[in-house]
Amino acid sequence: MATTYTYQTAPKGMAITFAMFANGMGVAKRITMQESQVWHEQYIKEDPEAQADWRHEWVRHFVAGYLGNPSDKVLDRILSQTRDERTREHQLAYKSATEMFRSHIIRPAKSTAFKQVKVTVDKVVELFEQLSKAEQAKFMRIIK
Repeated sequence: MATTYTYQTAPKGMAITFAMFANGMGVAKRITMQESQVWHEQYIKEDPEAQADWRHEWVRHFVAGYLGNPSDKVLDRILSQTRDERTREHQLAYKSATEMFRSHIIRPAKSTAFKQVKVTVDKVVELFEQLSKAEQAKFMRIIK
């Protein structure tokens, strides 16, 4: 891939293609993930109360940056509102803040869609017998 440009770093008059824009977003994501690693490592060492404080501070400052650094009074009002009370733009800023905190700072472990449980044949028979006759018939049609 060629040199990465954004609208801010491209030479004056240079056209930025969709592919260049996507590449720049990928570069930015990689860099911010690398830069936030140190914060993630500190966050996981904190107790739950400190982690909540971290989240509150992150959301406050992220939303402020996203919205162009409004006054503290305006920011306090926005953050004290419920999701339904915020404007679309304010809710988008808040949601972006929480998503970024989750992906950059919390970095939850990947989980599977469901937990597999070993079940004995006897348990399957027991569960089957608890079904009504109509449910049993439907089940038998499905597994054929």
